[in-house]
Amino acid sequence: MNKTQINDIQRALNWIRQQAEEADSVAKMEVLSLLNGTSQSVIAMAKKLTEPKTKTKVVTQFKDKLVKPRPINKQGEAPKTVTDEPQTPFQAIQPSAPIAPLSNQQPPQ
Repeated sequence: MNKTQINDIQRALNWIRQQAEEADSVAKMEVLSLLNGTSQSVIAMAKKLTEPKTKTKVVTQFKDKLVKPRPINKQGEAPKTVTDEPQTPFQAIQPSAPIAPLSNQQPPQ
């Protein structure tokens, strides 16, 4: 605030004081309550301006990946691989019907 703004506020407060002295006790109480409310709001605004700005910090915590334990082979057993699995019997595979040739193709002779 510059000097002229402070002088304007002082003049306004002096005028309020003069008007309150000329008024009755009820009006004086109302003036005091208004001044109190104004001063409280000015104090709150000044506190906000003087408070240090807090910075928020995001902390990322990494979780360990779950590692599945490898199966332990018992002694005397060979390790299992794809080739150790039983193969599909030929009877289970059904032959499919031949596909007819396209219209612009000639059948084989």
